[in-house]
Amino acid sequence: MRTHLIIERLDRVPVTVTLTPGLSMLALICDVLAGRDKGAPERWRQLVQSAAGTPDETVVRSLAAPGSSVLPDVLIPGDVSRDLDVSTQVEMLRDLPPDVLQLELHSMTNGDLPPRWRPAMKAPRRWLLGYADLLEQVWSTMLPEWQQARTSFDREVERVAVASARGALDVVLDDLHDDCTFREGKWSLPDFEPEEFSIESKGLVLMPMLAGPNSIMARLDSPDVVWIGYPLPHSPMTVPTPRAKSVEEQLGFLFGDARATILISVDQPLSMGVLARRIKCHPSVITYHCNRLESAGLVTRRRDGREIYVHRTARGAALLDLFSS
Repeated sequence: MRTHLIIERLDRVPVTVTLTPGLSMLALICDVLAGRDKGAPERWRQLVQSAAGTPDETVVRSLAAPGSSVLPDVLIPGDVSRDLDVSTQVEMLRDLPPDVLQLELHSMTNGDLPPRWRPAMKAPRRWLLGYADLLEQVWSTMLPEWQQARTSFDREVERVAVASARGALDVVLDDLHDDCTFREGKWSLPDFEPEEFSIESKGLVLMPMLAGPNSIMARLDSPDVVWIGYPLPHSPMTVPTPRAKSVEEQLGFLFGDARATILISVDQPLSMGVLARRIKCHPSVITYHCNRLESAGLVTRRRDGREIYVHRTARGAALLDLFSS
């Protein structure tokens, strides 16, 4: 089952990238403490568990249902279209009137509140303070990890800016997450409670997260902007080397080094086997990357006997020319 976001004219949608570490901390809390396993590295899991100590169980239980998407907006207070620091969000949570949480939970569930959220409805002030404390504690121990990843975050902001300037935001949306796709004006993600939304005239905010590779968080029905939180594409465990100014490196910002190499390599049709040897990876990995490039309209494949050959499309050639100019 999948939820869909209709974006009929991507070229007319204002797209911004914001850095909101509070969203990353929420993703890690859900992953590590609430049992929504999204693949956070073991080191992060230990840091989060150590920082959290003995958290308020009513807070943890409310976030602990993998098959439900009920996460109220108050978990990420503030204007998501701007960078938000955790200390400001913690203050906002502690100052928030308790009935705001109650009203939002009631509105989101049409009064049919899941059992895990009922303690929050009965004692909203306790819940908000408990969540603010937990957010602050996790951030205190994850701050060095965030700082180490800052170069990668800056690189991601640049990647989206390059894609926007080159008219290739559809490639970015198709590659935000392994389980998400953007095809024919429709972005989709797996969901236990599938729905269909339209972005209409609203803006789109992309929010890279310091989180496990399987994490994805989104609010697609906001009245003002649609936001999508997705795992930071570049590894946060090491500081990237300074980028070269080659065409391949520039394309790497857009959709990754392997796919950049494939697109550059197929100036003449090449077989999948030749590409696998050139990139030094398993043929199944080449198939995965070619699937993504083909879905973006950058390459096509044809069978000739027992071999499958990869061709660069006119669109792929045009994109390459833009980066070469």
